[in-house]
Amino acid sequence: MIAQQFTYYFIKTMNLLNALNSLLPELHSYRDEDRRFHMGCTWVARDGLRELHDLELKYTYNSERLALQGEPRPDGSWFYTEPNGRVHAISAERAKEFMESTHRSATVMVAMLDKLRDAGVLDNTVEAVAQPI
Repeated sequence: MIAQQFTYYFIKTMNLLNALNSLLPELHSYRDEDRRFHMGCTWVARDGLRELHDLELKYTYNSERLALQGEPRPDGSWFYTEPNGRVHAISAERAKEFMESTHRSATVMVAMLDKLRDAGVLDNTVEAVAQPI
């Protein structure tokens, strides 16, 4: 009699766990060959069919400053490749904007230096003529 009750409760418990199995997901997380991180859940129904929910994340890093240290392309964009293979890029439009902004700043700086020189503030410079040895 005790064995029958144990078997009965065991079967009931297994049926309950099987029912919960379709409600509780299997969790997963991994990184693929494209350096994307995946995490998500898979629900397995009683009939064995699966429902997969996956969040795919990829970390990207692009430095326009590094790109300008690279090589220009015929279209006006710039690219720099790090030793580890990561590529940094700046579009032709952004590179042109940066050059124009830098040109404006340089023009203002030259005008400021001229005014300081005229005011005698920059007279600390030493002028020398190089003589060959």
